[in-house]
Parts: sequence; structure tokens; C-alpha cells
Amino acid sequence: MRRGILLKKRLIFIILVLLAAVLAVPGAMATEIEETQIPEDMIQIYTVEDLMAIAENPSGSYILMDDFDMTGVEWVPMDFAGTLDGNGHAILNLTITQVGQTMEMSYDGNKKSYETAYAGMFCTLRGAVIKDLQLLNVRALVESETPCFLAGIAGYMEYSTISGCIVTGTLELRAFDRIFGVGGIAGYGSGKVENCQVDVTLICTDTDSETKDEQFMGGVYGTGYIDVFDSQITINGYCSEYGYVHNGGIVGMFMQYPFGSTQTGYITGNRVTGQITFFEKNYDRRAYCKAYAGEILAKGYKIDKNTNEFVRNEIKKYDTELRPETCETPAYTETVVESTCDTFGYTTFTCEGCSYTYTDHYTLYKHDLTEWTVVVEATELAEGQSVAYCKLCNTEFLQTLEKLEPAPTEPPTEAPTEPTVTEPAEAPTTIVTTTEPPEEVPQWLVIVTMTEVVAILIVALLIMLRKSKKRKKRRSSIFKKGKFSR
Repeated sequence: MRRGILLKKRLIFIILVLLAAVLAVPGAMATEIEETQIPEDMIQIYTVEDLMAIAENPSGSYILMDDFDMTGVEWVPMDFAGTLDGNGHAILNLTITQVGQTMEMSYDGNKKSYETAYAGMFCTLRGAVIKDLQLLNVRALVESETPCFLAGIAGYMEYSTISGCIVTGTLELRAFDRIFGVGGIAGYGSGKVENCQVDVTLICTDTDSETKDEQFMGGVYGTGYIDVFDSQITINGYCSEYGYVHNGGIVGMFMQYPFGSTQTGYITGNRVTGQITFFEKNYDRRAYCKAYAGEILAKGYKIDKNTNEFVRNEIKKYDTELRPETCETPAYTETVVESTCDTFGYTTFTCEGCSYTYTDHYTLYKHDLTEWTVVVEATELAEGQSVAYCKLCNTEFLQTLEKLEPAPTEPPTEAPTEPTVTEPAEAPTTIVTTTEPPEEVPQWLVIVTMTEVVAILIVALLIMLRKSKKRKKRRSSIFKKGKFSR
């Protein structure tokens, strides 16, 4: 009896050990699996130059492989019709000071059309997908003498999707011509925004007090027919307008676009906090300003399951532009927060007079690396690789080593030969032998082999246990027949 129990315990122990060994293999393959998950057709972006090169192939599929600091980079808003996977990475300190080259028609609530300029990280999006991108501390100041829309990600979007993105910063538009507006994520258009976070200061100023125009401001977008789902919006808005304002915590004016479209528009599951301070100097004032949609011009729509802590702050004095800082000549104190292994650094500016505070000058993660160690030597035929580790968080960093330059070779010197008479002969057979590094055993083959070993051992142990039981049973029967006595 004791021997059977002992065999069972040994069997269970051996099975657990072997299973642990098999399960350890996929863990060792984690890095390789993670790398192979990137589709082959996706272009990997490792540098700022790679990011700017998107303009050369605007219909491609891209994935960010690192965070980028855009300080000092002159950014030109581009058209895009592909896929950009931010891969959870961040673009810091993007500065926008100009509109893109493409003009698109926009419409007001009376269906009047205007040839309009657009500005943002992208000028226009058409059938595009932007996902899992962090656009942190975007700084935009655009002045326009034509109709214009400004936003963090896209000035104009058409049947495009923006999901899982984060946008923070300050966007300011100064314009006066008939129709213009500003939004946290998009300016104008159609499509869908979902599961995004927005924390923006928006400033829209009408620079001509003598002409009427239509102005639009929204925490997510200015105007159009863009569905917004499950997003978190924090807005700090300031609007100085001598025409008509359309302001909303999510959208300034929610209207069907393109005209004639019959689909239902949705603004659901969102959270809005913040305020919009504005004035509208106009004898037939409209003063649209609400928590979700300032004005609604849509036949079929659904706005529900949203919550807010939103303040509508209308000012009746029109002689001073409305801005977040109230001092005419603000003086700021600076507080620097250093970056760490897992948090970006930034500088906080606080006005000594009015206490207005904002953040700027974000800095990338900072790691304290060990010395680089070569793990794969570079050759004339293949690149090498070196590795380093952060002393603080133990993150692994890989660095590619360029191929070696071929060593210069001198042409062989031929020895003088005496003329000989040659006879036709069969062409010699040249045998070329190459020595290649042994191929690595595929990980799946290792797993299959180890699994087979475990199965064989289990069967063998079960057979041993069964034989042990038979011997015990036979011995017991012999005792019962009286063949042996104690």
C-alpha cells in the first residue's frame, strides 16, 4: 500500500516538473511573439524623420515604435488616408503654426458652402484610422484670413475613426472670415471618435469686429456629424465673437454632414468637465453654449448616457479679448518636474498676478543605462545587436549595429605562363561549399517534443504502477491459499 502511494506521489511530482518546463518555453518566447505580432505591411516609425515621411506615402499603414519630442520641429499639416497605430506611444510638444495645403468645402447651418483651410497634426483625414496615440502638450497658434478649422489631430476628417487617443495642450485660432472654429481632436467633418481622453485649452478670437461670421468650438470637434463614444473631455474654452457662437463641451454644432446622409448620429457615454467663457456681440444674439452640443441641426440622433460638470460663462463686456490669463503683462514662475523611467517630465508656469497655471516643455522618459554589451557581432553580411538595461527599472534596450564594411582586397598577381597547346576537354565542374550558421530549432518544435516526452513518461509511470498493483494482487492471493506461512 505504501509503495503504491509513493509511486503516485513520484508520478505527480515528475508530471508537475515537466509541465513547468514546458510552460516556461512560451514565457521565454514572449519577446519574439510580441515582435511578430506587428503585421508585415505596417511601416515601423523609429525617428522624427520617419514620422514626417508619412507625407510621402499618405495611404500607408504605420506603427510608432518609440516616443518623440517634437521641440524645434517645423510641422506641416499633411493629408492622410491610411492607418496610424500609436502603439501607446506619445508625441510631445508638437507645434502647429500653419494650415495644410488642401482646401475642403465646409458648410454653415444654412447650408452655405465655404472653401476652407484646415490645421492640425493632419490637415485632412479620409477613410483613415488613428488609434492608441498620445498627443501631449500640442501647441497651436494659427492666424487665418480665410475660413479655417483648427484641431489637435485633424482639421478635417471624412468617414475616419479616431480611437484610444489622448490629446492635451493649448490650441488658439485667430480668424474673421465667415466661418471658423476649433476642436480638441477634430475641427470639422464626419466619422467616429471613441474611448479618447481630451484635456485642452481652446481659444478662438474673431479679429474683425465689423463683420458677422459663424464660430464653432467643441471639446472634441467644432462642427459636423462625428459620433463620439465613451470619451473623457476636459475643456477650458475662451471665445471672443462679433457674429454667432456655437459652443459645446463636446461639439459646437451637431449637424448632419454630408448633407442628405440618413444615418443616426451618436453622442453617448461621455464625461464632460470644464467651462467655456465667451461673449457674442450681436444685435440678434444666439449665444449657443451647452454641455454636450451647443446647437443641434440633425433629424436623427441620439445623445444619452453622458454626464457633466460644465459651466457656461457668458460675458457681457466686449472690449477685451477673452483669454485664460487675465493679466495684461503676465509674469510667470517656473517649476520643473523631472522625467523618470515611467513618467514624462514637464515645466509648470504660474502667473504671479492672476495665478493662471499651465504646463509646457514636456521631456521624454529618462533611464540610467548600463554599458552596451554586444550580443550579436556585426559581419559583412548581417547587422549585429547590442543590449543595455536601465539600472532603475531593469527595462531592456536593444541597439542595432551596422554591417561591417568589406575589407579591401588586392587583385591577385598572375604568374607568367608559357604558351601551351590545349585540347578540347569537358568543362570542369566547380563545387561551391558554403558554411552557414546552424538553423535555430523552432520554438514550436521544442514545445511539441517536450510535450511528447511528458506523455511518454506519464504512460511509462502508469504502466509501472499497474504492474505493481498486479504483483501486489498476486502476492495477496498466494497468502490466501496458504502457500506461505509467517
